[in-house]
Amino acid sequence: MGFYDCRCMATGVSLKGADAALVLLYEAAGEYVPSSFAIKGNYNRFGSIDGVEVDANTRLVLRFFLDGLRSGTFRVDEEYLVGHRCFPIRNIEDLLQAFERNMNDGPGHAILQGQPVVFALIARAVWETISRAARPPDEPVSAVFHRTLGASPVGAAIYAGPLGELSVHVGELAAIDAFRRSRGLAWQPSEATGQDYPEEMRRYLIEARQAFADSVTILAALRRYEEEVAELLKDQ
Repeated sequence: MGFYDCRCMATGVSLKGADAALVLLYEAAGEYVPSSFAIKGNYNRFGSIDGVEVDANTRLVLRFFLDGLRSGTFRVDEEYLVGHRCFPIRNIEDLLQAFERNMNDGPGHAILQGQPVVFALIARAVWETISRAARPPDEPVSAVFHRTLGASPVGAAIYAGPLGELSVHVGELAAIDAFRRSRGLAWQPSEATGQDYPEEMRRYLIEARQAFADSVTILAALRRYEEEVAELLKDQ
């Protein structure tokens, strides 16, 4: 299996060489909605992330799906995933790689309650710039949680306990979702588009700057992104 690259759901820039925020999605009423808070790591050029930052959020996500494997609510194609070195599922990165297989190699490899598990990827520079620029919610954490993840029964099940350790995650997702709605963007699973070379990466960046020329926040995010991937934007 060769390398392939995905693009940021929010801006369309290439994720090659970039850190990314990954959000699990659930399909409800014909559209995708978030079903997890952001899991952050490095885009691994295989459609997912590695170097994942382990925290309360990742522990809850991993525990939920491992419990589902034991109960039968979550099913995987074990033989197929063994061949792709992500089964047995030992950590959050194995789990995410199993989900990635649903999107880039067919939908039947990791199924939760009859639905393939998929995710969106957003450049971390974009995710963090938007969330830091947003005004903190003036509602209780529980109310913000319901507004951002309330449409997903998966999200409600993953985060059924107290939300104290997750308050930063709640605020970040609320900020991203508010930005998404303000721009008329839909939550969408990531999709591999082949390998991105410097020419493509520069073109995607130019297109993003044109599309978001009216947004000081996104232009700042794109400057941060450009610094992160600067070497990869140069012709070799």
